[in-house]
Amino acid sequence: MNRIFLLLSPLFLMTGCSVSADTQRGVEVLSSYSLDNALKETSGLFCIDGGAFSINDSGNKPELFTINELGKITGKAELDITNQDWETITGNEDYLYIGDIGNNAGKRKNLKIYRIDRKDSSKTEKLRFTYTGNKPADNVPYAHDYDGEAMTMRDGKLQIFSKSWATETAHVYNVQDIKAKQSLSPTAKVEGLPGVVTGVDWSEEKQEYALVGYRSNALGMFKPFIATISNEYQVTGVHMLSQFAQVEGVCHAPNGNIWITQESSPYTSAKIAVLKIH
Repeated sequence: MNRIFLLLSPLFLMTGCSVSADTQRGVEVLSSYSLDNALKETSGLFCIDGGAFSINDSGNKPELFTINELGKITGKAELDITNQDWETITGNEDYLYIGDIGNNAGKRKNLKIYRIDRKDSSKTEKLRFTYTGNKPADNVPYAHDYDGEAMTMRDGKLQIFSKSWATETAHVYNVQDIKAKQSLSPTAKVEGLPGVVTGVDWSEEKQEYALVGYRSNALGMFKPFIATISNEYQVTGVHMLSQFAQVEGVCHAPNGNIWITQESSPYTSAKIAVLKIH
């Protein structure tokens, strides 16, 4: 695999923009744009200076994208790894971490996180893990607590927040990024959320998490939300995102705003939005 260079272009034309000046329950939507069709199944978001990294989930190529806040793709690279069900991306100055951890049916035994060198994407490592106490054969699809779509870094440590279909209590797992195989037990939990968790990002500056998720029904209708969570895992605010649908990505931009992305559905296109929580 060749070394990749993902260039972030400046933010240029304000075309196709849907901007809301309304403040809804403490959340102001600063901008909202359709994403490029190549990211119609966007499932993760990691903000950097001038843009963000994003990925697609299962059924798509193992591609890493950079995008700007207008939803335009500014860089793309195909990685020499497998995308079984990529659901989340985070990172630091040295590495990107892609979570191949989607497990809606609860049957997976090969959950893994890819650690990718940001200077040379051909250098990758796998961090394999299981959940302590999980028995995949006993899990009922969409009715268990061993799914995961949200990952972030806090104080130099990787954290996974579970997508808990059965209880809607998000379990927090710490992952050692230098251990090739490990069994994870919860170290904390988040209660009182109005649905399952699909994305999370820690802000060192704010000393809080931004967390997104939704509640859905059999008709494919979504009630998404964004929540703020304290450094002690207490819910400090929940805001419904009624103008959005299957929201799965969230990250803190360097200027303090919050970016979110949603997958496309039969009812709406994939989108990127910039929010401010008051």
